[in-house]
Amino acid sequence: MLEYFCNKVVNTNMKTSTAHFGSIDGQAITAFTMKNASGIQVTILNYGGIIHSLLIPDKNGKPHECVASCTDLNAYIDDSSYRGAIVGRFANRIGNAAFELGGETYHLEANGGAHNLHGGVAGFNKKVWDAEIKETNDSATLCLSLMSEDGEGGFPGNVKVMATYILSNDNSLTFHVKGETDKATPLSITQHAYFSLSKAPTVDSTEVKISANAITSVDETLLPTGELLPVANTPFDFSTLRPISRNQTLTHPLFERVGGYDHNYIVDCRNDDNPEAEVYAADTGIHLSLYTSLPGIQFYTGALHCEKPLGALCLEPQYFPDSPNQDTFPSCIVYPDKPYSETIRYVFSIK
Repeated sequence: MLEYFCNKVVNTNMKTSTAHFGSIDGQAITAFTMKNASGIQVTILNYGGIIHSLLIPDKNGKPHECVASCTDLNAYIDDSSYRGAIVGRFANRIGNAAFELGGETYHLEANGGAHNLHGGVAGFNKKVWDAEIKETNDSATLCLSLMSEDGEGGFPGNVKVMATYILSNDNSLTFHVKGETDKATPLSITQHAYFSLSKAPTVDSTEVKISANAITSVDETLLPTGELLPVANTPFDFSTLRPISRNQTLTHPLFERVGGYDHNYIVDCRNDDNPEAEVYAADTGIHLSLYTSLPGIQFYTGALHCEKPLGALCLEPQYFPDSPNQDTFPSCIVYPDKPYSETIRYVFSIK
């Protein structure tokens, strides 16, 4: 599976570099690049913690850009698609931009119709993070941190967020987030990369597997109803690795209502040896295995706000949408004595 990677290893040392990427409000934005011995190279910005580039050698040894990105900082500042960014305080939707916690009702920014979406107008994706890069022979780590103050976006608690990206010589990119709070508050932080493993203009031929037997059903505003919908015999069934186009030949009212894939998959009981999701592109030979500690994965294939399709898809590990208002969903509430700690790990190979 890793024949190409393994045969091409010459130098076991990691390589890191930095470059100026512009500035915003007098704050310098830096592009941090990490490259491993197999030639996998990732560039991450301290603006939004954005994965700006992910180059992976394809089956012919040619670097392939595996994420959709913006051309410059101004484009990221104007971007409304969360392209490649760290999303928080709460990934996805909180219904009617409000929730009750500890007997108090908190009102949030309604930036997704009537709902709060991805933390509000100025979520983590629009923040300048403190950053430090470190390297060893076998891995390189970009450490990002910020303070989200009590009341920001309407959320309670001062929250210190520490996020790390770790690129290793085992061809994995690990995203780990910790969050410490001085007051009970909901947290659900994800990575919003738009993956483009194929050279095709759409993701129709890209193969996907998601280890889930059900999704959370939603209403016309994409807010969960509380009902769980089994995926068997529906367009949502990716229990085995299969082209996205194959499932789109099936019909279901929920699929038609959304107009494609923008759904939360309920991750099955975990086996540490098996990924929660997989993506494969036959034309490049690039295979992605996704492992996560989070209970759900939002699968999204909607087009970005651009003139032509990007041929990209998102797999966003998360707590279920609207969890603060849904007692039957896994709890997303963190406390001073129960901090947030979740991991997303991407493992790349050639098939």
